[in-house]
Amino acid sequence: MKKFIVFDGLDGSGKGVMIKKLKELLEKQGNKVLVTREPTDGQYGKQARDILKNDTDPKSNSEKCLQLFIKDREEHLKEIENFDGIVICDRYYYSTIAFQHTQGIPIEDLIAMNIQFKTPKITFILDLPAKIALERISKRGGPKEKFEQLEFMNKLRDNFLRLKDELDDNIIIIDASKTKEEVFDQIKKEI
Repeated sequence: MKKFIVFDGLDGSGKGVMIKKLKELLEKQGNKVLVTREPTDGQYGKQARDILKNDTDPKSNSEKCLQLFIKDREEHLKEIENFDGIVICDRYYYSTIAFQHTQGIPIEDLIAMNIQFKTPKITFILDLPAKIALERISKRGGPKEKFEQLEFMNKLRDNFLRLKDELDDNIIIIDASKTKEEVFDQIKKEI
């Protein structure tokens, strides 16, 4: 792949909308673009998604999910490594580190387990207060995931913001509480 771009942050931060807008912009400029996500639809990603969908306690299954996310990431990167274009990924190891640390696993252990994976060219962490994220999520309807609790999401937000200091990656924090146009303008400036 020529470039690897990641979007991460709380559910409800607008990752999907921004990924779609960036894909359209890059394709308009003549680039080949592949959009992927983690967890994937592969065997390990599906298992992780099932746990997330069926659990109710945000602290449960942290170790099991961690192992599934690592295996899923290994498969995912093998599948996309030969793509001749720009890969945009919805969630990556930033989510694994932030979520599993919020679940109680030491951040140093999580970083050590993910350090071997490909470093993105640029990572956008879409940031907004947990309360606003939860309001956006509730408007979507559908079943609630186990992590969609205010106290958990407040800690999770702090852990996402902490990654800029913990990792040497090119992480850009974007204020996702603004309008879609303002958020995308921030992203375009960085791209």
